[in-house]
Amino acid sequence: MFFVLSGFVLYPQLNKVYNNKNNLKIFYMRRWLRTLPIFFIALATFSIVFNNFSYDTLKYLFFVQKIYPNFLKLDYMTIAWSLSIEEWFYFLFPVILIALKRLTLKKIFIYSFISLYILKIFFLFLYEDSNFYRTGTFLRLDAILFGALVAYYYKSIEKFKYNLPVIFFSIFIYFYFKNYFINNINFVQFLYVIIIQLISVSLLMFFISINKKINFKYLNKIYALLANQTYSVYLFHFIFIYIIKIYSLENISLIFLYYIFSLFITSSIIFLFFEKYFLKIRPNYSE
Repeated sequence: MFFVLSGFVLYPQLNKVYNNKNNLKIFYMRRWLRTLPIFFIALATFSIVFNNFSYDTLKYLFFVQKIYPNFLKLDYMTIAWSLSIEEWFYFLFPVILIALKRLTLKKIFIYSFISLYILKIFFLFLYEDSNFYRTGTFLRLDAILFGALVAYYYKSIEKFKYNLPVIFFSIFIYFYFKNYFINNINFVQFLYVIIIQLISVSLLMFFISINKKINFKYLNKIYALLANQTYSVYLFHFIFIYIIKIYSLENISLIFLYYIFSLFITSSIIFLFFEKYFLKIRPNYSE
């Protein structure tokens, strides 16, 4: 669901790159200044905590740890799989937009989407590895692209009156076949991904429509505060889970309070003293 939302939000920037190739460098600067500096800090922290500075560390550093199954000897920074998908999309797709500029943006999106799904189907017949199908870098690029496609067709989808029924129907199908999805590695896994993406889009359109009808003025301030800190929460939350495991904390209430408090303080410090600076120095797009 996050990937679909990411592609949806990313679409305006991709459109700027497509319309003006001079924006390619700006796109990279904006994306990498947002994601890389804090990631480097997180990677160093994980490597220290798990006492692991090895060839695996270099794989994380260049986001190649999930390019094919079992590439890592020890996956000690497990949360990095999703960031690798994001970073490779940032790197590859803008170049594709410029290279195929003779095609319309719609055709580039559709052809790329079809190509990625062919890759996914090919993998299903080649390997039986459900975890890699979920976390493999090049097998999940389609989810971000799907979000961008939704943004491209947003006005048409917005007129669709059955977003809510699609949500309920998709969720019903998901839970009805949930055990089958988990226990069978075949073409149904492919269907599972499609259902999840349909749920994501339907929920996205549903909440956008609610936001237009109801004024969330005060709540938006809270959401903005939390949104600024979600990236550092994502990168560092596993550290605190690991600490909880080490000390075998048993009181659920204390564990919850410790976990939330630690994450909030850590993410606040990181945002105020690191992320905020890099966000300010990002260049603006050319028209």
